[in-house]
Amino acid sequence: MPYKIGAEQLEQIPPLAHRADGVFRSARTAPVGPTHAVDATSGVAACGITSDRLEVLEQDWEEAFFVEKCADCFAAVVAQHAAGRHHR
Repeated sequence: MPYKIGAEQLEQIPPLAHRADGVFRSARTAPVGPTHAVDATSGVAACGITSDRLEVLEQDWEEAFFVEKCADCFAAVVAQHAAGRHHR
């Protein structure tokens, strides 16, 4: 996973109640607002934001379709892939 999700803010999502069909989800933490692409090796955000402002999650940023992405990080990641500088 070359990039992890970096969030400036997190919120607690309450659990789903136990339903008759047996579905249950425990409480979880989710990012609020745009997320940043944090290099899994170096810990540096692709857009240059300082990492001390970010909470880094153990989730792949590139595969996360459910989060809002920082436009500068998105552009930087696309440019790196186009140049062949970041391999999976």
